[in-house]
Amino acid sequence: MGPHEAPHLAHAENLWFDWFRDGTLNSDIDDAGMKSVLHYLLDLNVMKFQEDAGLQISGVKTGQTNAEVRSFLLIAFDELKCSENGFAIVYFLSGLSENGLPPLKLEISSPGSERKSIFGKDISGSKEKSSDLSNLQIVKKWGNQLRPYLDLEQQTIARLRGTHTSQEDAQWMFSYILNKTRHQAPAKKWEQLSRKRHR
Repeated sequence: MGPHEAPHLAHAENLWFDWFRDGTLNSDIDDAGMKSVLHYLLDLNVMKFQEDAGLQISGVKTGQTNAEVRSFLLIAFDELKCSENGFAIVYFLSGLSENGLPPLKLEISSPGSERKSIFGKDISGSKEKSSDLSNLQIVKKWGNQLRPYLDLEQQTIARLRGTHTSQEDAQWMFSYILNKTRHQAPAKKWEQLSRKRHR
């Protein structure tokens, strides 16, 4: 007996995978991704561990049908998507138009914070000496172009991580969300820097 027949009981993770992909969460989430999403649901208290029995949906009563449990979850997800911790649930829900998915937003850092390059060095202070200024300019330009993406990744992963959601889980979810929303973001023109020849 699995979640389809008894959604109120505790079941093994792999049994929940198929149940969630059958009309609740996106069917394109693979097994590794579904494991990450289930860990996220544990942190959101949507699911809970039952000792030696697997995972169980929180708040489901004995005798509730499969359809009733799915309706119950959709209501819970609708409330969670507006919360600080549950912001990502909307990207995994089945049936939502990809055009309606909100893009990930980067929180603006405080004005007084030091600006760091992608290599961890301060780039806002005094000028650094370099035997090849063109190389330094290229590295700075590359770092400036990648900085918004790297900041967005770092902030999103920090928001996703929890007691059960590991760094690896959060990384998978960030990549998945980015793929879901990528088509909405306007393509940024890549500026190619030509290296000046020294004469």
